[in-house]
Amino acid sequence: MNPMNLNPVVAATLIQRRHVARQVSKSPRFVGQIEKLAKQLKLPVDKVAAEALKGLEEIVTVQSPAFAAMFDYGLGPLHTRAWTVDADLDALANLKKLNETNALVYLPTHRSYADAFILSRLLRDNGLARNHILGGNNLGFWPLGTIIRRAGGILIRRSFQDDEIYKLVVREYLAWLASQRKNLEWYMEGGRSRTGKLRPPKYGLLSYLVSAIESGGADDMLLVPVSTTYDQMHEIGVMAAEEAGAAKAKENLLWLAGYARTQQKLIGNAYVRFGEPLSLKEALARADADGPGKWTVAKIAFEVFQRINRVTPVTANALVTLALLGVRDRALTLDEVLELVLPLLDYAEARGLPSTHLEDLQTREGVEATLGSLVDGGVISRYDAGIEVVYAIEPGQHSVAAFYRNSAVHWFINRAIFEVALLDTSMEDLTGPLERAWQSAFALRDLLKFDFFFSDKAAYREEQKAESRLFDAKFRQRAVTVEGRKALLLGAPFLIAHRVLTPFIEAYYIVADRLAAQAADAKIDKKKLTEECVKVGRQYVLQKRLSSPECVSREVFGNALSLAANRDLLNATPRSEKRLRGDPDQPGVPDLAGRRRAFADELASVVERLAAIEKLDQARHAAAHAVTPETGS
Repeated sequence: MNPMNLNPVVAATLIQRRHVARQVSKSPRFVGQIEKLAKQLKLPVDKVAAEALKGLEEIVTVQSPAFAAMFDYGLGPLHTRAWTVDADLDALANLKKLNETNALVYLPTHRSYADAFILSRLLRDNGLARNHILGGNNLGFWPLGTIIRRAGGILIRRSFQDDEIYKLVVREYLAWLASQRKNLEWYMEGGRSRTGKLRPPKYGLLSYLVSAIESGGADDMLLVPVSTTYDQMHEIGVMAAEEAGAAKAKENLLWLAGYARTQQKLIGNAYVRFGEPLSLKEALARADADGPGKWTVAKIAFEVFQRINRVTPVTANALVTLALLGVRDRALTLDEVLELVLPLLDYAEARGLPSTHLEDLQTREGVEATLGSLVDGGVISRYDAGIEVVYAIEPGQHSVAAFYRNSAVHWFINRAIFEVALLDTSMEDLTGPLERAWQSAFALRDLLKFDFFFSDKAAYREEQKAESRLFDAKFRQRAVTVEGRKALLLGAPFLIAHRVLTPFIEAYYIVADRLAAQAADAKIDKKKLTEECVKVGRQYVLQKRLSSPECVSREVFGNALSLAANRDLLNATPRSEKRLRGDPDQPGVPDLAGRRRAFADELASVVERLAAIEKLDQARHAAAHAVTPETGS
């Protein structure tokens, strides 16, 4: 494009955006909502209307071909050149067909600033309509914001919880786009994951679409779950540092230039997979049929995230980092890594898990190549000055390695919980071992419900039964006695609970420990408590009181605090205040301080059980490699 024509293009798109804002503001639906809100706020209608128009002019977007070209061919390569994109082309072809009669709402995972550019390129190259992408106005700086707002991007304030007029503006603009059958895209996680797995969903924007459909403002939209997984990411080091306490850099032109520089080196593949689309209208109809609480906005978001998890592939880097993170900083030889990975490959095959190039890990050469890529990325160190080469997580890179592991950790969570439940029945000869196992499994499911997207209780029970059959084909016969249950654990092809659960449980323990240290009548400031958890967590890791450096995670601390709030363990609520006063209506119920201590004890107990499984795993390996005088092997 001729630079001399740029100013007329900018002027034209500015006029177009203002025209769209006025078009929306004059629609009968918008006018009616303004009048209703003005009455509610007890403000003059013209004042609310003026403020709303100002908000609309701030967020409305147009899809200018000139600026779309800048987005695709200027900004796009700066963000995406570090990867080769591996996408499900059959799914894209199906989406193209669906888009002929349905508006689509793409709901991708958010791992990198590159996510939106990768998906936009895929849609463009496969003949699909361009999305209207919702993002944060932290990216609104020049020239990025200028281009995004004129290429279909909708940049909204990061927080507007208390601004009722701005809420109306966002809600009604989304409803207007839905009524025009425009395709949408946003990240329900709210921001980039700092741990590598899905964050809890934010419901606000989805609730606006639900409102549009329920009120007749739009007919239907298909929600499209999208998983984007990366072999490696250049930005992970910075994100891991932020997760552990470093200040987040402010996005600006200097930041953009630095980000573009880091993307110059090819670092592997980006895998894009599409889950089964979900009709929002049908989901809401099911809500009416199933009754209250069955298909709420939260339930719909939960279903979308489960569908994302179902198509997220297991990568070679995920399995290799899973192996290396479970040995307490001990370096492993190539053969030791291979020995840990092979049974995981068998498990993935037995379950039919989606995967990417895992066949390469069947050989020493394939494992060595994967390790080599992680060495090149600075995640793993290689020491070859001794009699054989050994590999270990690079000091300070545990959170980075954990990011890659966590991209697939949801596939192993049920197996990990099953192992802990089996261990709980192997401590003593119980009269009801099966019931004890179910109690343990459901207790762990409840502990981790803010970090993982578990199936409902009936489906979860069936999943655990399936795990028992995978664990051993004759599990029911062999698990009858305590000796049999111990033998099952010692004879398992692999044990994984300590590798999968320990970082999360230790993070939860830090929160529970610090919460128990607070005065029961003190108001809990979540931000201050999180900072305390970061500092004390580092201390506990340095003292080896906790084994996983990646357990010091603000994101996981936040989920642990959500669990604590769910259990009424934060500030003294009217209900907990009664308990504190020893209210006679609450006989025998522990006070807030006591319940916090019980929470910490519960987490400490799980930490101990995971350490016990780790010892069993070490015993398994020692037995497998024992040298006997008779055989010499």
